[in-house]
Amino acid sequence: MSAPSLFGSRDERIVEPRSLLSSIGEVAYSWDIGSDTLSWGPNAAEVLGPVPAAVLERGLAFAGLVEPGSGRSRYDAIFSSGGHDFGDGAVYRTRYAADLAGRKMWIEDAGRWFAGIDGRPSRARGVLRLERAVRPEELMASDTDLCDRNALVERVEEALAEHLPAERPVVVLIAAIGELSRLNSDFGHEGTEEIIEEVRQRLHSVMRRRDQLMHYSGNRFAILLSGCPANQIEAAAQRFTKAVARSAVETSRGIALARLRVGAAIAPDLSRHGSVLVKAAENALAGAEAMGFDNAVIARRAIAPEAGGAAPRLDLEAVAALNERKVRLAFQPVVTAKGRAFAFNEALLRVERPMGGFLAAAELVPLLERRGLVSLFDHRVLELAMTHLAERQDTVLSINVSPRTLAEADWIEGFEASARANPVAAKRLIVEVTETATIEDPGRMAELLTRIKQRGARVAIDDFGAGHTSLRHLRAFPIDILKLDGAFTQNLRRSTDDRFFVRTLLELAHHLGVETVAEWVDDELQASMLCDWGVTYLQGHLVGKAEISAPADAEQNPPLRAAG
Repeated sequence: MSAPSLFGSRDERIVEPRSLLSSIGEVAYSWDIGSDTLSWGPNAAEVLGPVPAAVLERGLAFAGLVEPGSGRSRYDAIFSSGGHDFGDGAVYRTRYAADLAGRKMWIEDAGRWFAGIDGRPSRARGVLRLERAVRPEELMASDTDLCDRNALVERVEEALAEHLPAERPVVVLIAAIGELSRLNSDFGHEGTEEIIEEVRQRLHSVMRRRDQLMHYSGNRFAILLSGCPANQIEAAAQRFTKAVARSAVETSRGIALARLRVGAAIAPDLSRHGSVLVKAAENALAGAEAMGFDNAVIARRAIAPEAGGAAPRLDLEAVAALNERKVRLAFQPVVTAKGRAFAFNEALLRVERPMGGFLAAAELVPLLERRGLVSLFDHRVLELAMTHLAERQDTVLSINVSPRTLAEADWIEGFEASARANPVAAKRLIVEVTETATIEDPGRMAELLTRIKQRGARVAIDDFGAGHTSLRHLRAFPIDILKLDGAFTQNLRRSTDDRFFVRTLLELAHHLGVETVAEWVDDELQASMLCDWGVTYLQGHLVGKAEISAPADAEQNPPLRAAG
């Protein structure tokens, strides 16, 4: 797909972000991993084609489109990344082939995942980019044991329907060949497929007649064990891991050692639903891979809404913390691109837990929005920010406001009252709204943003770039700052398409006469590119992480200098 030219008159080279994204084959997405809800940018249909809505709406259903043996799905990439989220997300990146409604394409998929209350991935935001069509010889031939994830769930459901009425437990084992990327590097695609086939045969050789073996998702196998009680799961898993590890695998490219990691879930103890059992076993496998366990990790509690889990307690903890005034602000610095001088802090919500530590914002904020409680916390953040600005005359802060809160009259009226009481502080406040918040009722949004501006505060559009907002609406909004979505800026080193896209967004901002902030800036090369292209400010690990403390100011935080 060819990209639009940047040359021509000033107006000719300003293009709509949505059309530009589609022209380079990219679409942004966000994934609520806990509920498995997948949300796409408005150009999803243009890029992905007629993929069924039911597949696009679920992360694990979309993972079922990945061609076996072609690479890790997004789910696999996130749960086997080995990274840790220290407040600003952990990077993941993968490449795979996917069947998009009969059109098989190579896809690069990259972004960041954010941890939930248990430290495990809870939400993800990223960009999917179509590279090129898959050549037939690049994919392995299918066999009778091969299935996608949807077919696997159906097989589990069939086993449950057959065995649970007879009070026979059903165990779902998900086993993965470790270090597949290293095997691909050492033995190439052909040698790796020989290893996968040998592993399949070894697993099959130690199965009981009534057990079922399925190969899916590249290096993964599912094994269904009927009539296997909970106290025998470990022994059954060891039978399979020992069969695979008993000797080296001879391939046409050399001799390889293969090792399995195993996750397990049992019905009916854990759940009676196939999708819940598969997901639980996959999560258990991710734990085994992350910890390097040779023994099977067995899911002990359901992770789906049917089991309740932490979600119902999370909002109660948050409300209790609000009542006890244990809501705090964490401050992340934003610096000028040229010279790296401190400019302002973004104030981020943090909620203290009764036993110490803080609730994970990535899991907390979406939950509060679903429960209709987020406005209570947005009010508190505004109160804390205005108090801080009043106490520190040389400080500038930005705060985030949920789209749901902004749509309610209470918040804007509260903001106006606070600004009237302290107009000097209001002039050092930046109010951030997400790009998605601008699309439902652009006229109403323009009115609200104008009221914010009239009280002296500045307005920023956050996570800009997914194509939700048209150029016509951008011109109508009284905005001061565009914050470029980090899902695009993090790929500048690798992707010429993203370099082109980000440069065009910056040119659009210059055309509108507004400043820009680049998010997720982690390295000097990325910062240097952005600076050369005219970005105003940088935000990310390179210049400072979010800290729960008094925010930096010009005296406390001397200018950061570029390396070299």
